[in-house]
Amino acid sequence: MKSVTDDAIVIGLLDYRESDRIVSLFTREHGRINGIARGARRSVKRFGGVLELFARLTVNFTHSDSLVTIREVDVFSIYPGIRSSFEGIAHAGYACELVSLLAPERQANQRLFRLVTAYLGHLDESSATASDRHFFEINLLNILGYRPPLDSCAGCGSNLAVFGGVWSATLEDGIFCKRCSGRGGLLDGATVSLLLESMKCGRFGQIVFDQNSIREAEAFLEAFIASNISRPLKSLAFLRLSP
Repeated sequence: MKSVTDDAIVIGLLDYRESDRIVSLFTREHGRINGIARGARRSVKRFGGVLELFARLTVNFTHSDSLVTIREVDVFSIYPGIRSSFEGIAHAGYACELVSLLAPERQANQRLFRLVTAYLGHLDESSATASDRHFFEINLLNILGYRPPLDSCAGCGSNLAVFGGVWSATLEDGIFCKRCSGRGGLLDGATVSLLLESMKCGRFGQIVFDQNSIREAEAFLEAFIASNISRPLKSLAFLRLSP
């Protein structure tokens, strides 16, 4: 079977049998794929020890209906700056798990690939921040079609960036302005504005959330993401340990 080569980010790993490794990749041209790297735990020549979480690679593989077979890899970057700090590892691991749970299998999404690589590149050069994490989350949701209904009140249609919003734990009924609902999690108008602006801005580090907006955005985005995935995020507990 003919092999193909693609740019990829390692978003998941699982040791298999004595020497193999199951690798989850998010690729530029083929989307999220799962593959087997035979002998990866022993072969330094073929895989060079670079099959590690959030490494960016050029991967040669052969297609299959189930697991693709990973033949060779060349490293683009292992992001040493990320690996030098607990906070960087926590944020990068969280980003990879989000992609692994939300991105559909074998559907290319170059916008998402650019977002993920831009975030990893930013984390490699700069300290991890809650603002950049929320920037990544809201853009990932928007790109994948899970955009939260932040523009207007589900009841009266008023501008949430002006009046602020109230959301329930289930998020099934949308977001209401404070005049239409007085119970639930709060989103100040300033927080809504920052989330909306994040989807228009093209660069990490440009949108800065204040402490109140960080708290509100974190509670809202975690609840919204949880409502759209099949299991709890394992990386979230690790992320909460970081400052």
